[in-house]
Amino acid sequence: MEYANWRQYQEQTAAAFRRLGFTAEVDYTAAGVRARHDIDVYVTFTQQSIPCTWVVECKLWATRVPKEKILALKSIVDDLGADRGIIVSEAGFQPGAQDAARGTNITLVTSLEEFERTARASASAPLTYLEVEGEAPIYQFPAVSEPQQLLVYRDQLITANWRSGTITFIDPRTKAIVETIELDRYEVRSDETSRIILNYPPGSMAIADGRLFVGQVFSEFVLVIDIATQAIVKRLVLPGGGEGELAASHDERTVYFASNRVPNFYVIDSATYSLDEVPYPGSGRGCMALAKHPASDILYLGLQRGGALDGQQYPGGNCFLAAYDFTSRSYVAQVYLADVVDGRSDDATPACISFDERSNHLYVGMFQSMLGIRVIDAATYCLVRNISVPRNGHNEKLPWADPMSQAFSEDLVLSVNRNNCELAILDRVDDRALDKIFLGVAPNGPRAVVLWNEHAIVSYPGRNGLIFLDLSEVRRSVEVSAMSED
Repeated sequence: MEYANWRQYQEQTAAAFRRLGFTAEVDYTAAGVRARHDIDVYVTFTQQSIPCTWVVECKLWATRVPKEKILALKSIVDDLGADRGIIVSEAGFQPGAQDAARGTNITLVTSLEEFERTARASASAPLTYLEVEGEAPIYQFPAVSEPQQLLVYRDQLITANWRSGTITFIDPRTKAIVETIELDRYEVRSDETSRIILNYPPGSMAIADGRLFVGQVFSEFVLVIDIATQAIVKRLVLPGGGEGELAASHDERTVYFASNRVPNFYVIDSATYSLDEVPYPGSGRGCMALAKHPASDILYLGLQRGGALDGQQYPGGNCFLAAYDFTSRSYVAQVYLADVVDGRSDDATPACISFDERSNHLYVGMFQSMLGIRVIDAATYCLVRNISVPRNGHNEKLPWADPMSQAFSEDLVLSVNRNNCELAILDRVDDRALDKIFLGVAPNGPRAVVLWNEHAIVSYPGRNGLIFLDLSEVRRSVEVSAMSED
């Protein structure tokens, strides 16, 4: 592979390590025992709960690297207490340099492309199992990633990682990273000489026709990734950019993107990427929740603002649910979701919409709301009930629990209650609380839950990992609790 200049070589080296699941920073200044050192690429990761550091130098030279450079890097590695030093040089190394590196913690790389290929083929990147007394055991990422959104696709788990700006494919059987896809980044100049490379973090995800659609927050794009080749094949430029919610039709021919920035949702052909624009109803704006009916032509949108109760808008948020019918090309229902107290609407937002095929009910988890989860009949669009989610002892600061994600497993409803740091287990028939599993305390709490092979998988960004819960064990615990109550 040809590199235009040293700067591109440095950035490509950092990108290669990121794709392998590590954290990599360019132009990093590290303080050692004796001096401060300017590092081309500074790589960090965690292995078996132990933090590790690699110091990487990039030599895009026309001549081979001499022995002196290996000795200089060895001195830096020793001064920093780093685990390994690596020099990448497409031109190779002089015999004296190879001798100097032999038997040390210095690795010489003569092809960046080949290094990444062989590392990807041979390296195991398991998630690290961590047990903390009183908290749910967690499988942590080797680099700081902060997984948020989750999808299950053909026995693979896909995570959207906010901090690292990556998409990760995980084998849930082995709890190991299979592939990491680095998303777009952008440059910010703090002054005339300094620059900072920042991530466009991934948001919502949907899969259609073998492609992963990813809303890239703060950018102009929804990215399209070919799952078979792990390649970004399209950047869809949308008004308002990539901040919003994604869903796919059951036949995977269509993807829907509801913008959180402009008052429209977009209908995307998954094969041609053609776009149709549909305005939100009335003064509706802002979307954090979207779901497609699994069989009919109805799309459900949870809108943050612009709703009305019996024709009246109140001071405050006025969030609501809108149902759009693609057969009639019109909105067929609007359900007011906000709580009105003393003539004012709360500022709540629909955080998630889950469709229960067994009951034909919509479960709408409410963000910053005392109402918890609102259950709506999908046939009549009438409110069936509210599922109260009282705060617990781990939630000392906020009055609401924020049920951010729900999933259905046979006779159970599972709800991630973020501020309570818990996974609540509910009876699917009457929504009674059966059990609550404490997931551990970390900033912003757990985020999402999906089902895989009789397991619930919960993302926990603040703990930098995933919690795997065996649902057969959960059911046994529920049965034991019920027997003890009797």
